[in-house]
Amino acid sequence: MQAANLRYFVLILVLLGGAGLYTVLSNQPRDTAPRWPSTDSVFAVAPWSSQTVDVSQGGTTNLVTRAFRSSTGTAATFTLVANKGPKLYGPGAEVPVLGSGYLAEPASADLLEAPTPGVGGLIATRGSERWLVMYAYGERRGLLGNGPAAWSLAVFDGIVGKPNDYYKMYLIGRADDATSAREVANLAQALFPRVAKWYAA
Repeated sequence: MQAANLRYFVLILVLLGGAGLYTVLSNQPRDTAPRWPSTDSVFAVAPWSSQTVDVSQGGTTNLVTRAFRSSTGTAATFTLVANKGPKLYGPGAEVPVLGSGYLAEPASADLLEAPTPGVGGLIATRGSERWLVMYAYGERRGLLGNGPAAWSLAVFDGIVGKPNDYYKMYLIGRADDATSAREVANLAQALFPRVAKWYAA
């Protein structure tokens, strides 16, 4: 009889603890406005210059675009998609390219001569056009990609009510010749970790 009473008592404590935890977490103020680095120093990567072209604030998702130009004349466009929810993990990096009628294939290993963890690349072609698309997915813990690990951590954040910043980045430049394509790849591998560091701070 005493064992049954003890079980009931423990069950009541667990249920009350769970109810209390749920109440506390559900009443936490949640900041739904996406954040992004707005200081030029984050984007200062020699020998490139950059300027903000557009900031589109659309409710829960913000889109930030910057134009880059190197001292050699190579041009690249950086796009940051920022959201407080992990839903932007869903579509792969090739989806915007394929939706515009391009064919996409992974960038060759010799182009990404010094791979940065979490940073990927693909080549998009349409007719005579050839573009290098560098990309990365991240959150406050770093550039985790959009695979099972990133999704698992996002689910964990949702369960415990931990706010986070989720983002994906693209850097797009012409890949007509190996030199300019390698310049764009090197810019991405220097720039993306800078943005990730800003979010981590």
